[in-house]
Amino acid sequence: MDRQRIKFPYGRSELEVEIPSENFMGVLKSIDPPGVNDERAEIERSLKEPIGTETIGKMVSPSDKIALIISDKSRPVPNNLIVPSLLDVLEKAQVARRNIKIIVALGMHQKMSKNEMISMLGADIVKAYDVRNHDCFDQDGLTFIGTTPGGTKVEINKLVAEADFVISTGYIEPHEFAGFTGGRKSILPGVSGIETIKWNHRIEMLENRKAKPGILDNNPIHEDMLYACGMVGLDYIVNVVLNSRNEIARCFSGDYKKAHEAGVAFFEKYSKIEVSEQADIVITSLGYPTNRDLYQSVKAVFAVEPLIKDGGCIILPAKCEDGLGPDLFEEWMTTVSFPEEFFSKIEQEGYSPKIDHCYFLAKILKKAHLIVVSSHPRVKDIDFIESVGDIEQALSIAFQRTGKDAKIIATPYSTRLLLSDRDRNDGERIGSRES
Repeated sequence: MDRQRIKFPYGRSELEVEIPSENFMGVLKSIDPPGVNDERAEIERSLKEPIGTETIGKMVSPSDKIALIISDKSRPVPNNLIVPSLLDVLEKAQVARRNIKIIVALGMHQKMSKNEMISMLGADIVKAYDVRNHDCFDQDGLTFIGTTPGGTKVEINKLVAEADFVISTGYIEPHEFAGFTGGRKSILPGVSGIETIKWNHRIEMLENRKAKPGILDNNPIHEDMLYACGMVGLDYIVNVVLNSRNEIARCFSGDYKKAHEAGVAFFEKYSKIEVSEQADIVITSLGYPTNRDLYQSVKAVFAVEPLIKDGGCIILPAKCEDGLGPDLFEEWMTTVSFPEEFFSKIEQEGYSPKIDHCYFLAKILKKAHLIVVSSHPRVKDIDFIESVGDIEQALSIAFQRTGKDAKIIATPYSTRLLLSDRDRNDGERIGSRES
């Protein structure tokens, strides 16, 4: 029997699966943009050619207090290259090191240890600068700055609120409800208080039909984030678009709206795909470091929802070296017996943004069965997900559920795709941006 061999990212390595050719519909993936020859040079080019602003050297004064907001370990942002470049620019502008605070934009994510910060930034930077985690629960470390038109009471990290100049790093790819990552997300949820995040991420917002991957126009979550960003005063961003090998394809610096929009437009050129047919089985994954835990890994499942038939199977290779993820996500995932129970549990106990991925997953599992390929023992503690240690075993189970003639689509790096959505109106574009 003729077979197709397809590789999927799995932790820091890969898994290979053999798919019978007669069942195989194909690999669905975006065009992979080439990485630049010199990543540090590309960052420095971007800093010299900002979009919508002056260069940093013309915008800061030596006495300014600087808040440099960086993405955390769960994101593949090359902070080891971006941050030194930014610090060089600030040093040339004669900003004293004591006036620069580097803040890890955790949102609600787990705190980074000092060793993890060193791994991300290098020992010299961690020793020479004040590098600290944002804590969304530390009320004493937050400042209220106002309310958005959407009713979000914006509480922000005090160091950010008190800074004279705010810079953030990030990367751009589709996001399950904010449209795209990057830009304004460094502020909300990145360095916001828990109540601010809760209101922006509330169910009414998540249920809005425009709160989807690749949509920015009239996306209420995106617009609320943008407004909060303007209230805070995010002065400058450095965002990158990466390829599947996490190489920098292009760097975008400058105004938090204009530079981000330019990055989105660049990403769209490589990633838009029309969905003409659905499959019985979809095998999907995402790359490192986003696949470090199950909470992040299930984003690959959200991305392929338009591809799977009702009653189909989704196979997710996810090593989950850090386990299941945030405590509340882990608690809900391991105490609920079937997906529908999530909705009654939300009615009884209330909704928290920390279980947003439980909520999205429960909606998809009304439609499809999920098989997770993982070596982490905690995945087996989830009753409504089938957990196996071998991808060939997962495929065998999927065939048993869907039949020997089941059609299969493979989507390595599925979060890099902008898939068409049959629920959209004909006039609505994927990835459309604000004018």
